Amino acid sequence: MKPLNPHIPKLLALSLCALPLSSFAADANDELSYGYVEADYINLDIDQEDENLNIFKNDFDNGGGYGLTLSFPINDAFFVFGDYTDTESDFNFSDNSGVVVPSNTDIKRLNLGVGFVMPMNDTSDLVLSGAYSDLDYGDFDLGGRENDFDVEDLEDSFDDLNEDPSDGYFVDAKFRTQFAPAWEGSLGLRYTDIEDADGVSVIGNVMYEFGPNWGLNLSIDAGDELVTWGAGVRYIF
Repeated sequence: MKPLNPHIPKLLALSLCALPLSSFAADANDELSYGYVEADYINLDIDQEDENLNIFKNDFDNGGGYGLTLSFPINDAFFVFGDYTDTESDFNFSDNSGVVVPSNTDIKRLNLGVGFVMPMNDTSDLVLSGAYSDLDYGDFDLGGRENDFDVEDLEDSFDDLNEDPSDGYFVDAKFRTQFAPAWEGSLGLRYTDIEDADGVSVIGNVMYEFGPNWGLNLSIDAGDELVTWGAGVRYIF
């Protein structure tokens, strides 16, 4: 596993100190919800060593796609969640777990997990979570590949999800806080292990709640090789 970028621990330490303090500025009636569904646009920022690459592509836009997330509370302490992403990169790269990903390939990832919530005060939680993760490359074609649909075509389509040997897991530890009546955020660390590769990244988000049940969310998963940005709409229930 590669050592974590030396600037990341400093940023994390400063941010974690600020989050609990900022939570006191929020309305005492504000509560963090663990029941929501979210749709995101995803951008991939890949660390490229080739200095001849276009500076703007090198700095930010190296591919993208979309993601869907569902989180459902079981009780006050536990919640279950799942998310699915479909992205494509412009370059060969290693993700934050060290898995080598070929360029111009559909990258599909399914995560299914459970989380545990430990309240720190009225507006801040410490959240521990973990998930099974499945990573698949190439096209997933649900249904017939010819004009006529049959059972064999359907079975082949679902086999696409299992043809890549890339199962694993991740575990998260993060602080989440409602730091203003219409604003919430989180910051933490993620450890990912996919097959024989593993790595650590910084995760976080900031969300603006523009209605009783709606929010605009910006998220990040930042490692040494790959920074994944997400921007989307969340419906809170």
